[in-house]
Amino acid sequence: MKISRTQVVLNSLLRLLQVLMGLAGWIGAGVILGLHLRSELQPFLSMILASGLGVVALVVHEGGHYLGARLHHMPVLIMRVAAVEVQVGRRSWQIRWSPQLKGRRLGGYVMAATNCQLPLRQQMLWFVLMGPLANLLMGLASAGLGWLTGGLMSAFFLAFAMLNLSMALANLVPTSRILHSDGMLLIAWWLHRDDQRAELAEVRLLAMSVAGVTCEQLPETDIAQLSQGAMPQPLIAIGYRLGALLDRGDFRAATQLEQNLEAVLQEYAQSLNGMGTLITLLRVEFAFVRAYLEQDARHLWDDWANSDLDWFNPWLRPRCAALRAFLQGDLQLGEQYLQQALSAANNSVVATTSRSEALLADSLRALPAAVQSKDLEPECVSCPAARGLAPSPQKQR
Repeated sequence: MKISRTQVVLNSLLRLLQVLMGLAGWIGAGVILGLHLRSELQPFLSMILASGLGVVALVVHEGGHYLGARLHHMPVLIMRVAAVEVQVGRRSWQIRWSPQLKGRRLGGYVMAATNCQLPLRQQMLWFVLMGPLANLLMGLASAGLGWLTGGLMSAFFLAFAMLNLSMALANLVPTSRILHSDGMLLIAWWLHRDDQRAELAEVRLLAMSVAGVTCEQLPETDIAQLSQGAMPQPLIAIGYRLGALLDRGDFRAATQLEQNLEAVLQEYAQSLNGMGTLITLLRVEFAFVRAYLEQDARHLWDDWANSDLDWFNPWLRPRCAALRAFLQGDLQLGEQYLQQALSAANNSVVATTSRSEALLADSLRALPAAVQSKDLEPECVSCPAARGLAPSPQKQR
């Protein structure tokens, strides 16, 4: 979609307003604290405290989005506040320190899949609105406590109120940069009327995958729509198609799909910034397929320097290790690695993951018999039975 120059200028002005509102809240909170703090470190102490309260206000904001998602039974996948990222699992959560991309270091987000049983408009409006609403309610409550208390305690409550109110208002300004603001998303979902719009294909596919619809059962029309979209949608489409082939056990067709990946990477060579982890993930999967088909562990990926692979797909490394162990004839070690992979997959919020990994585990368990048969084949060619001759009775004991 082509954006006019007028839209670019308007977006820049609104972003400036958004920044000014955020700064006003931070400076105002610092001034309130500074009027009640007596220290040689002033004004730095008051601004540091205001920054700390700002992080708490950001937690309130993202917590509001999380609550909005859970109120409509939307599965939450990932949450982030500044550089702290939380991955939600079925049995346990994981947390890590991971600096954000430039331009989003002071922000946060909550990534959730929509509920297939509810209209998109209803759940998404609440999901988006609950972030600013949480700040607004917390700001009003803090202002009330600040009015009722006195001294330094009152200053903290009033400063926290100012930060929450400014964050709520700033997020409601409709802007777009790396991510859309809550205000922009509210306008888009308020005007939304058709859940089957082509541009919502990625939303629908994610919702179905989380709900347990296997890759081979996903609508091809939506996957085809992803293939024609902007990055990273073509890569995601390849991922869905690869998953469908692996679920069916069609490893040979999966190797042919690797050519599509290379064609997509060449076509979108100028738009791959930030896609490194997804591209590496696909390459690892294709290497796994080649190693399985050719029964050669040398194809398996050895460079696991990208920590995001283990973070987003913790079952991938043990599954590859299991294949290596089976190909080397160590069945016990291979089964141990398989159990690690299955345990990690069963903790995933995406319900199809556990089923897909279980199918792959069955394929790997069948490998030792195939490898043994392959190893014995040259010897059998020269044996009497292979030539249709019965063993000599004189040699039987």
